[in-house]
Amino acid sequence: METRAERFKQDCLSDIDFFASNPVAPLFIAPEDGPIAKVELRRVQKRIAHIVNRQWYTKGCLRIILCKARRIGSTTFFCMDAFRQAALKPNTNVVIGAQLDDMAERIHERNHIFYANYPPSLRPERAGRSRSFKEPMDFRRHVTEEELMAWERGGPKPDHGLNSSISIFTERTPLARTGATIQYLLLSEFAKYRNQSTIIKEMFPTVRRGTGAIVIDTTAEGRGDSYSRLWEEAVAGRSEFEPVFVSWLDDDQQCHQVPEAYQVEQFYHWMACVQREDAGGIEKYSNNLNLNEDESLLLRDFIVPRWAKSSMEEQDRLHPMGWICWRRWAIQDRCDGKVQIFRNQYPTHWREAFLSSAITIFDMGQIAAQSDRISTEKPPERGELIEISGRRALDVDQQAMMAQVSHTRMQVNSGMFSFVKESFGPLRIYEHPVAGEEYIISSDYAEGVSDNCDYNTIHVYRRGDKLEQVAHFREKCYPEECASEALALGAYYNMAWQIPEVNSCGAAALALFRTCYPVHRIFRRKVADNARKFSPSDLMGWKMTGRSKAEAVGGATTYWKQGLCIIRNKNTLRELEVFVKKSSRMLPEAMEGTDPITGERYHDDEVTAFVLAIFANRQLPFKGRSVVERESKEKRECAHPVIAGAKCLKCRKEFPEAKEEPLTFEALRKMVKARNSQSGNGRESALANFWTGGWGSIR
Repeated sequence: METRAERFKQDCLSDIDFFASNPVAPLFIAPEDGPIAKVELRRVQKRIAHIVNRQWYTKGCLRIILCKARRIGSTTFFCMDAFRQAALKPNTNVVIGAQLDDMAERIHERNHIFYANYPPSLRPERAGRSRSFKEPMDFRRHVTEEELMAWERGGPKPDHGLNSSISIFTERTPLARTGATIQYLLLSEFAKYRNQSTIIKEMFPTVRRGTGAIVIDTTAEGRGDSYSRLWEEAVAGRSEFEPVFVSWLDDDQQCHQVPEAYQVEQFYHWMACVQREDAGGIEKYSNNLNLNEDESLLLRDFIVPRWAKSSMEEQDRLHPMGWICWRRWAIQDRCDGKVQIFRNQYPTHWREAFLSSAITIFDMGQIAAQSDRISTEKPPERGELIEISGRRALDVDQQAMMAQVSHTRMQVNSGMFSFVKESFGPLRIYEHPVAGEEYIISSDYAEGVSDNCDYNTIHVYRRGDKLEQVAHFREKCYPEECASEALALGAYYNMAWQIPEVNSCGAAALALFRTCYPVHRIFRRKVADNARKFSPSDLMGWKMTGRSKAEAVGGATTYWKQGLCIIRNKNTLRELEVFVKKSSRMLPEAMEGTDPITGERYHDDEVTAFVLAIFANRQLPFKGRSVVERESKEKRECAHPVIAGAKCLKCRKEFPEAKEEPLTFEALRKMVKARNSQSGNGRESALANFWTGGWGSIR
């Protein structure tokens, strides 16, 4: 018959919240200030407890990888769970990893506090004293010699108790019990380990698949290490780990303080101006609250939406300006006055946590917000464009390829292509063309189909108040094939503007554009000072140089941060995320290394297509109207400072009297005769008379 103690243990194993803070046998802990007290789970810890209970109940095992802000109590929580497994389950080998000895010692002391303050009737027997973390805490009953001798004589087998243990290791000490099977592996601050790959290789296999627990609990350090690979694979759903991100905004106990009364009053005025999009009011109250651009975006995109969804009690207790006030204090007091350090140690979203020596270019807040939005949207339609005759858009038209030889022009037109759905089609359509709308198609070209080649990429954007991505193409193919697809997309999307990248492989694609697409719908580069040496077709497309790349990327970063572009494709967001300025050369380019999700090196093809679309959107006329300066009400006369070719170079007014005329013999005769008559000296010149027709004066 099950005893009450056994039922209590089962309840503790089924709910860690009950195990930690039940009224019968609660856990005790030593807080930062004050004496040892009963455990009261914080809001962050209760959220993690829900995930832990769900995984143990539904999967029978625990696989969690945690990315968190500093000092939120997650390590303490998982130490409670590890102690629960070792103290209540028989034959459970718990191994806890810490980076340094002092961290390991604190975990060891915490386990002793758990054990010493647990009711004697419920806590298991221990063998040994475990004076330091280097000695495991064994939950094993001491067997006397009499019991052993009785067993040898055929008596009952002695009771060894739970036969469980808790071992702790650090980087400086040998790995604890790696040869034995581990039932619970907890790695605290794993991102700071220098031997991450060794631990993964040697310790992960000791936890049997589908059983036990592996918990990785850490604040992120940077990309390129084993932890970042595990995290990104978990986010992509490619591993057994469940990613759990804990923002500093989740920690109401540590990361919030009561704001001043004037801040509360000014905040409501600021929020009202934001809701009615009053630019003047926003600027006024932002100045009153001393809000910089980062704080304004943080309030608008993260803090206020959370606050609006909370209960009335929480809205009164956790005012939005309280988070901003604490953030200002933490930057100065805990982060050496550096915002970059705060973002790494107290991230708002997980992408902010993975900061390294590379400086991210595109605003990570926008990337996080748009990534969350994409996760809730329906997937795109996949397929390909088919011509009326049945030709696939990806297959280059042979007549178009031979147009230069045959002196013919194969021009595409709107309505000649239709979209056909296919499960694995190369084209992703997020929104089909809308009559009357104008679109931009940007394309980046690569050399071929080998594994080491870049991708051919095409983006389609709908123009308007915001530039919105409506179609996407990304394949390894030949540049002419990608150009053929771009031409078909241009025809499909209302004869869209085309802005191809024409460096190297793009030159081959441009030859197809000249043959098949209306010239007036292809982007032209700004005419250089020596443009007389070029024909109009030589200026088509976008040519990448150091200057043009800096100009396009610089404009795109501001455009992106202001939320003026909507991205629908996950891969585009991924490349924006890893597009950085490297500390060595400070050049904008893709991050070095291998993408843990795709297994390929990092690319920037998507970024190129993205920045080209923004660059073209800011340069090209919209629906036939170009950007012009408004004429002043006052009429201004041009001073005509420079006249060339009988025209003023400023206002383009024509001056017929300044037009050059060819010098003929008759014109020269009139010129000499006029000057001779105006000389006023009264003397005649034989040479002048000869030129002007005075033959009689010659003797």
